[in-house]
Amino acid sequence: MCLGVGTASAQDANADLYDAVAPANSAFVRVMNLSDTGVEATLTSKTSAQRVGAGQFSGYRFVEPGLHRIGVAGQVLEAELEANTASTVLYRNGQLQLLKDEVVKEPARAQIVFYNLTDVNAALTTADGATPVVSSRSAYQNGSRMVNEVKIGFAVYQDQRKLADYEEQLLRKGRSYSYAIMQEGGGYRSMMVANSIDASQ
Repeated sequence: MCLGVGTASAQDANADLYDAVAPANSAFVRVMNLSDTGVEATLTSKTSAQRVGAGQFSGYRFVEPGLHRIGVAGQVLEAELEANTASTVLYRNGQLQLLKDEVVKEPARAQIVFYNLTDVNAALTTADGATPVVSSRSAYQNGSRMVNEVKIGFAVYQDQRKLADYEEQLLRKGRSYSYAIMQEGGGYRSMMVANSIDASQ
């Protein structure tokens, strides 16, 4: 997983930069805020809190491997974070859930991580729905795949039913991108971000 420094955005001007700030053998962790209000997230060994907007990912923060306490909006999760791993903590319905993110170091390819943040099974597919990119994932689970550098759009399907789509984006080699689908009102909302590091202490 190669992460740029700064705000995660599909249009991030730093999207082709490689992470040069995290010490070797670090563990990486971030928050996905599935509530309808902004929250503050705290992490063992970090002095400053992250502000995470409603329905948004924070940047990854890096820590030494070991037992850490992740706090979000007054809820606390203790987790053993291993070296050279990445995790996303979901905050929803006042509870915290830890998802493991696959870390793959293939500088010649791009990594796609799909997050199914809905109550139904869903798969990330090509825009026409014909070819699975990340096979069906159960509710509030994730999966990943490596692809060549390419400009491409995707869609999300529940079996034959299209739930959402994503505009074409250039996926740069050596970078990692998150594609998420979440429930919003009576429907679904999709979002894509170029994964990044929050280097604040």
